[in-house]
Amino acid sequence: MLMPVVCLIATSMASGPADTIRPSVYNIVIREIMAKPTPVIALPPYEYLELYNRTHEIITLKGCIIAVNKKEIILPDVALPPEQPLLLCPAAAKDSFHAPLVTGLDKWTAIPDDTGLVVLYNQQRQVIHAVNYNKSWYGSPEYSKGGYSLEMIDVDAPCIDKPNWKASLAPAGGTPGLPNAAAGKLDWTTGPDLYYISAPDSSHLQLYFSQTLDSISAASPDHYHITGMQLSKIEVQPPLFSTVLLSCPAPLKPEQEYEVTVNGLTNCLDPGGSQITRSFQLPAPAVAGDVLFSEILFDPETSTPGFIEIYNNSHHAINLQSIRMQNIRDDGRTDAAKALSVNGRVLMPGKCIAFTADALKLCGRYNCKEPGAIQEINMPVTYVGGGGLRLMTADSIILEEIRYNSDWQFSLFSNSKGVSLERISFERPAANADNWQSATAATGYASPGWISSVARDSAESAEVTFLTPVFTPENQGELQRAKCRYMFGNQLWVANATVYDVTGKAIRSLARNLPLSGTGFFTWDGYDEKKVLLPAGVYIFLIEIFDPKGRNRRWKQAVVLARKLN
Repeated sequence: MLMPVVCLIATSMASGPADTIRPSVYNIVIREIMAKPTPVIALPPYEYLELYNRTHEIITLKGCIIAVNKKEIILPDVALPPEQPLLLCPAAAKDSFHAPLVTGLDKWTAIPDDTGLVVLYNQQRQVIHAVNYNKSWYGSPEYSKGGYSLEMIDVDAPCIDKPNWKASLAPAGGTPGLPNAAAGKLDWTTGPDLYYISAPDSSHLQLYFSQTLDSISAASPDHYHITGMQLSKIEVQPPLFSTVLLSCPAPLKPEQEYEVTVNGLTNCLDPGGSQITRSFQLPAPAVAGDVLFSEILFDPETSTPGFIEIYNNSHHAINLQSIRMQNIRDDGRTDAAKALSVNGRVLMPGKCIAFTADALKLCGRYNCKEPGAIQEINMPVTYVGGGGLRLMTADSIILEEIRYNSDWQFSLFSNSKGVSLERISFERPAANADNWQSATAATGYASPGWISSVARDSAESAEVTFLTPVFTPENQGELQRAKCRYMFGNQLWVANATVYDVTGKAIRSLARNLPLSGTGFFTWDGYDEKKVLLPAGVYIFLIEIFDPKGRNRRWKQAVVLARKLN
């Protein structure tokens, strides 16, 4: 396991004047990281770190320490000019870089290739800046394989992690000591979200947030409330300040559900913090049938990662640190089991969580209604044509197995790439092909981190209800569009919805061979295919559905398009 990189920044001036400044949080930031310099693109084959002074003052780095696996390196006393970068590299590499300010270190400790924690402290061990990167930050395997640095986008948003970093787009693969090629303004207005809760022991709760918190404000007890108790201590934990440890006055009771509420927490950009409530329960051991597969995207689009979603089917919380996921090969051999959590994350009853290699990319493609229900892990292998997966406990108790197959996708799909398989019922075995169906257009073809209504809906009948017999496009509100509601239950249908004029001419297609299930709406705004508003009159809605078994239904309804008089 690779240990964190830790850097302490001292603040006395080189000449030692009385008005020596001491940097506070974010005065100096880590602006660029070259963790894997080979294969070389066009830079020297050496690792480097780039620091940047955001202030208008000279800061001397005295007593600076870089530590990897607890091995420490003391930096020389280097003056860092205002609004300028400093390149740190091995001493042997110093002459290879042509940056304005380079410090070569006689003793260099390796920066982890794929995952690392880099932290800046001052002499009083106060955190100045911290970066906890992993290879998904590069945005593409092409960049993460080596030769490209990670660059910060906006130095004025230092508390934002992955969204504020990307692989360097410089032709050389990085910009050591020069302005970042990725530099720009980050448009970020989202405050911290409480992702999940764990219990290190029966007297403490650990809260995990989506962003670095304002550590001073977050230490106030006014921001936290737990049903039925007064907290005895609050600790915002360095160096990332994205976790908060709450000390309870009495041990938590097994099987009791607690409501944990946080409010008003902010980050360094200070968007107003909202109130967030999460439920928590001390976990109990899982047995067969407690944790089930609920959705699998095994054939993702090229630019999107796959995911595997699981569901807590029990009546108690489950510690995901005790759960393993394992790939099963065609010949029955199994790959190494992957742990689902390293910090005791708890999955509450009736909740699901999706595992992926890159949460930001996944949620950029699909609707992640609960971003906290997306967890990045070192994913087990999945196969385009089909494969096997197993859920098991740390002591090898099998919870569930599945042998999925591409033939389980909707047979009328010409291409199921990027379409997940969703489980229909948790009461029926995962091994049954008819207990899975393709995600539909209504969910965006996948629903990572949330159970779509399709999977819960047990209705087999198909119904269509026309809600707006008369509508006026120039109006505002409910009567501005013609609207009909479909209710297709958990049966997957292919739908065509077309609007005709009274002569039988098709003037607008609302859906063409669209896979649908669950409940949703077709709407028409009164315009034809060329986006021309049609004249007042009677028009015909025709909705047709069919499935692979040859079953079909159709509904036809006249609607009146009214126009305002000039």
